[in-house]
This record gives sequence, C-alpha cells and structure tokens, in this order.
Amino acid sequence: MAAPTKNQKIEALVKLVQKRSRGAGLTPPPQRTVLETLMYAALLENTTFDKADTAFTVLENYYIDWNEIRVCSARELADTLTDLPNPEAAAERVRKALQGIFEKTYMFDLEDLCKKGKALAEHIKTLESMLAGTPYMIQYVAQVALDGHLIPLDDASLRIMRRLGLSQISNDGTQEICVGLDRVILKKSSLTFAAQLHHFAAGYYDVPDSPELLTQLSAIDPEAVNRSWTSPILSSPPAPAIPVVPVSETKPISKPETSVVKPKVPAKETPTTKPSKPTTPKKLPAKPMMKKPAKKSVPVKPAARDPKKGVESMKKPAKSIKTVKKTPPKKAPSKKLAKPMLPKKKVVSKKAVKGTTKKGQAQPVKKPKTVSPSKSLRKRKPK
Repeated sequence: MAAPTKNQKIEALVKLVQKRSRGAGLTPPPQRTVLETLMYAALLENTTFDKADTAFTVLENYYIDWNEIRVCSARELADTLTDLPNPEAAAERVRKALQGIFEKTYMFDLEDLCKKGKALAEHIKTLESMLAGTPYMIQYVAQVALDGHLIPLDDASLRIMRRLGLSQISNDGTQEICVGLDRVILKKSSLTFAAQLHHFAAGYYDVPDSPELLTQLSAIDPEAVNRSWTSPILSSPPAPAIPVVPVSETKPISKPETSVVKPKVPAKETPTTKPSKPTTPKKLPAKPMMKKPAKKSVPVKPAARDPKKGVESMKKPAKSIKTVKKTPPKKAPSKKLAKPMLPKKKVVSKKAVKGTTKKGQAQPVKKPKTVSPSKSLRKRKPK
C-alpha cells in the first residue's frame, strides 16, 4: 500500500477533528481587544476552551487592571488560575507578555496594530520584537484579532503533526512549522479547523502515548506509531561520557617547561700578572695655626669738669671696632599735593571808593530826598 501524501493526510485530519471536536469552533470567538486576545491565548495554550474561559473571567474580576497582574508574582497569579492544568506556566506567560509590552510602549494598548495598513508579517514582527508571548500566542492574535490566514499551533497540536510527519524545522532553526497547511485549508474555514484541532489535541496533552490516540492516527498514516511526539528542537544528542580515571593511576600535572633565552654575557678576561698595589699618597705636615693678634685696649681719659655748671662731662671712648650703621630703606618720595591757586585780592585805592574815611572805613551814603509834586508846585512863584 502506497504511503499517503501530505494533502491526503491533512484532509483525513480535518475529518477526524470534526468528529471528535464536540461542537468546538462552531461559534465565533467573542469580540475582544488585541491585548485581551493575547492574554486569552496565554491561558488557552495546551488546554481546552472551557477552562480558558473560566481562567480569563477570574483575571477580569479578581484584579483591578493589567498593571496589577504585571507586578504581582507568578506564584500569586498561579493561585488564582487553579482551573488550568498547568497554572504556573500560564501565569509566567501572562506576566512576561505584559512586561514586554510595557517596556516597549509604557502602556497596555495594542489597538494601533489594527489601524495601521501594514502586512500581517509586519504585525507579527512587531509583536515578536516586544516579546509579547510564545509563537502560539502571536499566531492566535494574528488569526483572531488581525484576521490573518494561518493556523496557530501550540505544543499539544504539534505533537499530532509530528506523529503524522507534517511538521518541520524552519530555516533559522528556531521554530517548528507546518508547510502547506494553509494551502489545503481555505481562509473561511481556517478559524473553525484551528479551534477543532486545538480541542482535539488538548484532550491528549497529558497522555501523548495514549493507545486510543495512536489508533486514530495510524488510520491516517501507518507510520505514526513509529514516530516520536517530542520536539526535534528541544531534543539534543546526549553528551559523550567522560572516562573516569582511578586515583591511583593519576599523575601529578607537571608544569610545561618554558625555554627562556638568556642574554649572552661576555666572558671575563683573566689577568696574567698580579695587579700592583695602589700607592697611597703621603700625608703632608699640618700647617701651624696662626694666632690672631690681641685687641689693643684704648685708655679712657678722665672726665673734664665744667667749672660753670659743676657737672662732669664724660667723653665717650673711641670705638676700636668700626660699627656699620644700618641705613633704613629709603621711602619713596610722597607726591605733595599742589596748593590751589587762590585769586589775588584787588587793592582798591582810597580815591576809587567814595565816602571813605581816612582810616579806610566806608561811610553810609545818604539817600537823595524825594520831593512830592504838590510841594514843588507850591514853591513855584507866579511869573
């Protein structure tokens, strides 16, 4: 029997998840903002829709805002998400996503991604640069909130794709993708298929080697039983065992000998004849010490008496040693202020001044008598 092709596997998987979905994906997701959709995806990863809805309601009612969720510890947040199968991992995803968005935008609002007329790939790069969450969270936001044509795959869904041989590692080696899945599934049915596949895979997340699951997948591809469900990115070859050497056989580690090149020193010449003893100079006789001449004492003359005053006037003896008088430093000549020139007094002669006495004293000047006109007329005599 020929092995099924990739398109045949995908078509058979669509029929399988439709039977086992139990009505999941038939109703469209509720209207949420871009940030709320991202937080819902953090809770929905690797779990069912019912448990994610309950956990999201707890976040909305228990905490005041997204900033309070960001600053609380992962342990405190996990205590409120007890309905999830792995609350610690979900709490860590929520906190890291909120912290990454806050460090880039300093707010909790991603509605600008919907307004900008950019391609879907640019929006995905923007969310990845913010460290806004895991690849599944970003893919879920791109499909549900940004209306993109792609199928979000979490770890539970990728386990089924690995069993069927539909997954491969990306070129950069950082992600595991499923090439050709969006070609077979149209955009109008991609949202329904993604919800049905997620619900089917989450039921077997805790039991990846379930016999029931292997029977259903082997009906699509017989080689599904022989394939591993673990991620090829995380699985690394075991490190080579280091041989253990017994203590008795161990040798002390000797330091490597380093060759030091010493500079060549010229050889000393050996003297053939004995060197002659150095001749010490003869000591000359010391010069006789010359005695300084003694100072001559000058006799002091007796004081002569003054017969008039009767007082003895003593003459000072002459000094034998000349004493050098210290001359005080000359002071800079002070500039004398010039006296202001006063105007000369004018000498007034006696003749010039009227009414002066012989001694030069001024006499009071008599005022001329004024005669009233009536009196002057009276004195006139008629002609």
